Amino acid sequence: MNPAAPILVLAGARETPEAVHALSGYPARVLWADESTPVPVEAEVVRQMPVEVRAILDVTHAFDTQTRSRWTRPGLPYARVARALWEPEPGDRWTTVETIEQAVATLPSGARVFAATGQSSGAVLAKHNGPVFLRQLGTHDLPAPPNCSYVFGAGPFDVEGEVQVLRKLSIDVVIARNVGGPDSYPKLAAARALGLPVVLLRPPTLPDGQVLMSPEDVRRWVRGL
Repeated sequence: MNPAAPILVLAGARETPEAVHALSGYPARVLWADESTPVPVEAEVVRQMPVEVRAILDVTHAFDTQTRSRWTRPGLPYARVARALWEPEPGDRWTTVETIEQAVATLPSGARVFAATGQSSGAVLAKHNGPVFLRQLGTHDLPAPPNCSYVFGAGPFDVEGEVQVLRKLSIDVVIARNVGGPDSYPKLAAARALGLPVVLLRPPTLPDGQVLMSPEDVRRWVRGL
C-alpha cells in the first residue's frame, strides 16, 4: 500500500465535514455523489475514482447503497462513519422491516401514511391503497406518484412541528428509515406523542470494515493504515 496515495472519502452525510477535518494532514480526495448540492468541505473534490487510492472512508447516507457499491473496491481498506441507530422507548409502537416493499405490506388497508423514505420509494409506496404523504427535503416540480402527495420541508425539524404536520394530515402510520442521529428523530417522537405506529426500515448491510462513531475514531483508523 502506498502511504502517499490519497484516502477516498465517499461523501454525502452530515458528518462529512468533520470526517474530512479528522483526516487533516493526510492526503484525501472527496467524492461528492450528489452534484445538485454544494460541497461543504475544504478539500479537493473529485467526480471519479483516482488512479491510486490508499483506503476508502464511507461517509455516505446510510441508505445510499448505489454510491457505496459503485466506488468501494475489494482489497482496499474500508471504514464507515456511522451513527448509533434509534432504539425504541416506552410508548413507541415500532415494527422493523428490511425493505420498503415489506413496509407497505404491513400497512392497514386505506391507512393515511406519512413516509420519510426518500423520493425513490414513491413507486412502491404508490401500491398502497390509501393516501401517502412523502416528505421531501427542499422543493421541486416533479409529479408525485399515484396515491402520493409531496410534503416539502427543510430541517432542522422539532417535535412540536412534526406533531402539527401529522395532525394536519390526519396520519395513521409513519414510515421512516432508521438513519440514527438527532436531526431526523423528531418525527418518531411526534408519532410516540400521538400514539401512532411506526414502520422502521433497517439500514442496508455494509461492506466488511471498521465502523467509526466519532472524529477520534477516524483519526485512530487513518493512523493505523
